[in-house]
Amino acid sequence: MTGYEQDIQLERRFTKNIKAALGGFFFGQTPYMDQQEATDFAVFTMAAVKVAVRLRRYEYMVRYPDQFTIRWSRPSGVKTEIDKVRLALVDYMLYGFVDEGQTCLLQYVICDLAIFRAAEPQPLCIKPNVPPDSDFAAFGLWQFPASFVVKRWQRKLAQSCDRPSAREPDARG
Repeated sequence: MTGYEQDIQLERRFTKNIKAALGGFFFGQTPYMDQQEATDFAVFTMAAVKVAVRLRRYEYMVRYPDQFTIRWSRPSGVKTEIDKVRLALVDYMLYGFVDEGQTCLLQYVICDLAIFRAAEPQPLCIKPNVPPDSDFAAFGLWQFPASFVVKRWQRKLAQSCDRPSAREPDARG
């Protein structure tokens, strides 16, 4: 199985979690709209909102909790995530980590990629991916203004992966 296929398999396993996280951020409520317009929830944007998702294994959270990676190049020359981010083809990125058993999300950030583009950051390093089908660039969250991270979530230490938190559905259900 290629690295890309593994990434897609992990994203599919956590589709409900990802939708819950994004819905919690992009959907909102206001008392005025509820009381005056019978609107309980609303999406406060008119345009399509495009989100890149990257989930990483637990071992990377332990080693790099405040860093994220973006696919930098492929030997084939096909456009990678960094090319698509630079072309403004995607608006936000959800970058998260899963537990050792890959049963629940442990933490994630949602980042505004317009701020990434404006910052024109240099990678901390560029490394070959495993398997070696591409190179990835690592960046630190500290390289950007505070407004880059628009949402940060972390599972409470006491919260077991065996039961879902009130804000995060379990990947199995």
